[in-house]
Amino acid sequence: MTGERRLVHVELRFISEEEPSQVGERIRESVRMIVGREALEDFRVRTLPLVEKPRPRAAE
Repeated sequence: MTGERRLVHVELRFISEEEPSQVGERIRESVRMIVGREALEDFRVRTLPLVEKPRPRAAE
């Protein structure tokens, strides 16, 4: 299937206990295999902690 060129933006989120940089690199390589090395415009990995940091207690 051929057609006009398009910039495709894909977002995904998942919970993992693995090292984010290692998971990100595996996903990046998978995408490169699917679309080709030269076609991958941008790839970013962001992480957000799921554990809340303890809040300071007010002085009594």
